[in-house]
Amino acid sequence: MKDLERRFPGVRFYNAALTEVQINVSIGVGTRIGSMTLIHDGASIGSGTTIGSHCNICDCRIGDRVSIQTGCHITRGVVIEDDVFIGPGVITLNDKLRGDDPIAYPRICRGAKVGGGSVILPGVTIGERATVGAGSVVRRNVPAGRTTLGDPIHVRRRAYGSTTRIDE
Repeated sequence: MKDLERRFPGVRFYNAALTEVQINVSIGVGTRIGSMTLIHDGASIGSGTTIGSHCNICDCRIGDRVSIQTGCHITRGVVIEDDVFIGPGVITLNDKLRGDDPIAYPRICRGAKVGGGSVILPGVTIGERATVGAGSVVRRNVPAGRTTLGDPIHVRRRAYGSTTRIDE
């Protein structure tokens, strides 16, 4: 318990005895880490970030002021930029399960919001300030500022208070 507090001064572990942080990890000051969370070797987590309980954070890069809710899996190679919200139970994937180009890393850009239970497939980019509705399966890139939802996702936009479906 004291080992994590010594290794990461200024980071709050809700229950350090129930949290594992492997070697070669950086965590910024003011970050909070929930119980039963595993942070793998090579992960980089910014300042003022919150990571909920029961999360699996692989070798990835997470920016400042990010909120990752309970039960998320952030796979190796993912980049999550500053000011992003990730709802509970979100899963990111990086393996296309093909031999020709098997690994592709998702990217979630600044200010994006991903609703709980969503799955982000390999190589997908979610643009700045984009929103992904809860339970979505994100199979393609989401343009900046757009709202998407569903399985597969449908791009939506706001037009004078109404929501219009736009299949791109």
